[in-house]
Amino acid sequence: MITSFLVPEWLVQPMTKLLEVFLKWTGNYGVAIILLTVVVRIVILPLTVYQMRSMKRMQEVQPLMKELQDKYKDNPEKLNQELMALYQREKVNPFSGCLPLLVQLPILYALFAVFNAFDPTKFNYTYQFLWADLSQRDIPLAILTVVSMILQQYLTGMPTTDPNQRVMMWIMPIMFGWIAFTMPTSSIVLYWVVSTFFGLIQQAIYPGFPRFKGSLGSKGEA
Repeated sequence: MITSFLVPEWLVQPMTKLLEVFLKWTGNYGVAIILLTVVVRIVILPLTVYQMRSMKRMQEVQPLMKELQDKYKDNPEKLNQELMALYQREKVNPFSGCLPLLVQLPILYALFAVFNAFDPTKFNYTYQFLWADLSQRDIPLAILTVVSMILQQYLTGMPTTDPNQRVMMWIMPIMFGWIAFTMPTSSIVLYWVVSTFFGLIQQAIYPGFPRFKGSLGSKGEA
């Protein structure tokens, strides 16, 4: 198995072993991937909570940002200055939500290496999971990738008045769906779909997101 700086062996080896344990325990490669996905999501839970807090704070300052955008729409330089002042005053960083994603990249690369090298037939199991042969491309899983990402963006309720951003909110899921379809195997696609839906559940029980407002309350975060 190829390892490198972006795909460290200390990540690949335990993931491979855990996937093997889950496969022998459940007897199904797809279920083993789902269980591994849940474990990974639990491990990165602190990063997820940090990201959700950042998103929540950005949602809270959206009305103030909209006021500034309307007020200084003809003066981009002044708008940038006022936005920076707003971020400093409200103690928010528009890029803070990207940090957890960057930290998770080595994990994603490691999982890609694991799924590329792992062969359940060595343990007398198949790649079959429900309708899908996880050793091949799968159109339904690619479609689920698009659906899960659109649902994620809708439920996080990140409002935007920028037409370009609205277009990107549609382009990104479609682009990821195309990437999912072109993957040589659908194992990593199954991981991505399950991980996204698991993230939606986490958002559902985390207070403060507009689509879930009222279920658990919207206050309580410093």
